[in-house]
Amino acid sequence: MRAPQTPLKNRTAVQTGAGTRICPQGRPKWQAKTLMAIGKYSNPTVPFTLEGWVKDIENGMVPPGDINANATEDCLLLDVHVPKKVLEAARTKNKKSVPVLVFIHGGGGVLGSKDGSGPTLFEPSGILTQARSTFNQDFVFVTLNYRLGAFGWLNSAEVLADGDANAALLDQRFALQWVQDNIHLFGGSKEHVTVMGESGGGSSVLHHLIAAGADRERRGKTCESTKLFQQAISQSPADVPVATGDPDELYDEFLSILKADDLDAARSMSSAAVIAANAAQVAAFPHTNYVHAPIVDSDTSFGPVIKSLQQGKFDKSVKVMAAHNIFEGGFFFDPSVKTDADFDEWLKRSLPGLDEEQRRELAEKVYPPVYDGSLGYVDMNTRQMAVWGESAYDCTFNAISQATKDKSYAYEFGVSPGFHIQDLSYTFGTPATAMRPSQKALQLAIASFVLKGVPVLEGGNEFPIFGDEGLLVNITAAGAVPSVPNNVNQTRCEWWTSIA
Repeated sequence: MRAPQTPLKNRTAVQTGAGTRICPQGRPKWQAKTLMAIGKYSNPTVPFTLEGWVKDIENGMVPPGDINANATEDCLLLDVHVPKKVLEAARTKNKKSVPVLVFIHGGGGVLGSKDGSGPTLFEPSGILTQARSTFNQDFVFVTLNYRLGAFGWLNSAEVLADGDANAALLDQRFALQWVQDNIHLFGGSKEHVTVMGESGGGSSVLHHLIAAGADRERRGKTCESTKLFQQAISQSPADVPVATGDPDELYDEFLSILKADDLDAARSMSSAAVIAANAAQVAAFPHTNYVHAPIVDSDTSFGPVIKSLQQGKFDKSVKVMAAHNIFEGGFFFDPSVKTDADFDEWLKRSLPGLDEEQRRELAEKVYPPVYDGSLGYVDMNTRQMAVWGESAYDCTFNAISQATKDKSYAYEFGVSPGFHIQDLSYTFGTPATAMRPSQKALQLAIASFVLKGVPVLEGGNEFPIFGDEGLLVNITAAGAVPSVPNNVNQTRCEWWTSIA
């Protein structure tokens, strides 16, 4: 619960990356029950129906096994993937540095690691191969761990009195600074760094973009000495515009589970006990809510995302590419919600930052119980999906795209069904398997943006600028479709922005 520090140097041992070390994890039971459906419908050969999707989630089982089997508090590691030729060239006098892509994983701030998991491993050979085969160029890929759950996000008054806010974001910033200080040893250029993140990682990218803007204001707009990255890719950025939990209540609940009286007592407990308490707290989180979230902190310049973007409080010199999926809210619903009264109770649990008047306006005017499909939902389940998909993901995507519209690029992942995180297996697919048109299009866009600052389509055609028209590229099963209008619901996003 403090900012990370540089470890003591140990010249007697070489860190080979052997073995697996992840930060202590937690997984909400509600999310664990969605994993079977996510795995099933990530396979493009499985036909998708809404009825089958809902049924599979209703009948989902919590996977067996210990999510913390490889967890340790000593987890702040990163991996550097370097093409062989680049590494060999880095050892010569005439070396030429190459661009760098740093990836920040998602997971609701409570789970995930630099390695990925399940069917999606953050294995960059696909996009590295795209760069080499299409442009005859290479780049270095970096992925990192950061503290999760109570370890990274406990932001109570007592913690702030003897610790640091937003420790998880500080871990990420520390890793970005490590890249600045050391990536030249691997052949990478510290002056050509793209930071990319998905979901919670995507919103982290925006926090760092906002912090960079505040830093430039303090130091002078022409100062580049502290710049940690020059480009940013934010995929499905997760930022709920209202509070999902109270920091002091979360802290008190955590101490109660841990059976500790105060912060000093918690710090004296065994690592195993603290890891178990964190996992227990996260497992009990209410349906569709990950609860933990960053707080606004003037010391580290992490501001409220939507408002900061709207007010232009971010580093405008950074080139941006943003993305969202067409069915972001797919697994964010509680199947037990049947009536309007149930819906109101779900809102209280899922979005506790909404007051009574806001809940009433949401239920009666913004997302009224009209199930003919005209409002983008056909029943109570899809109504919930719309609420969470838009509030947390679509509207955040919309905000960064609008804020940077004159020079930013955007795409939507439109491969059916297009649920949240489905795109990761396309971003990180390996060249060992047959490359699907959608996968090739997505990897080409990322590789070209990393290398040139301008994403391209097959045949060398450039992406359209987002601009006033809100143009983006749709990544479909058949490949990329350019110059598609942004179909995010602007009216509902304006409402979410108004209460942020």
